[in-house]
Amino acid sequence: MWAVCTMPCVTCVARPPRGCAEDCPLESYVLSEAERQFLQELNDRGVRFLVVGASAAILQGANIGTKDVDLWFESTADDRIGEAVRAVGGIWASGSFGMRPPAIGGESLGDRFDVVTHMHGMRDFQSEYGDAVQANVDGVLLRLLPLARIVASKRAAGRTKDLAQLPALEETLAAMDGDNDDADP
Repeated sequence: MWAVCTMPCVTCVARPPRGCAEDCPLESYVLSEAERQFLQELNDRGVRFLVVGASAAILQGANIGTKDVDLWFESTADDRIGEAVRAVGGIWASGSFGMRPPAIGGESLGDRFDVVTHMHGMRDFQSEYGDAVQANVDGVLLRLLPLARIVASKRAAGRTKDLAQLPALEETLAAMDGDNDDADP
């Protein structure tokens, strides 16, 4: 587990996933206060979820961009999701009453969170959850789909935008593997 700094720091020359030194003078927040509170509410209520996709890759050091945070829930029928959303003034549409997928929104949360209902090329939620990487993001403990699994999912999805990110993701994986090799005696 590590704390996440979202930008390179001129003081400590650190980049994710290493994070900045504790005495770093820069404040760099990934989440708005409402978003942070929402994710903490999910944790406090015991909702099992993973941060997946590009946002999870970025939090593991990938040099790519995204506008949203993809959340994969163990079950979108879990009433505690709606409770967590409402606790921060948001709106939860479970998707159970029609053809639309589940959605999180409202004035406090905006449209930054996307609810993922299917992960291409992945095992079942329970298996992926068990292998998740933990990260402290703005004081909230999050479980992230590991970068290698994100690569597998993007490759399996085969969408142009996913395939375009593969070189940067694979470069990050190679750098992480190189860091691990350096740590061996």
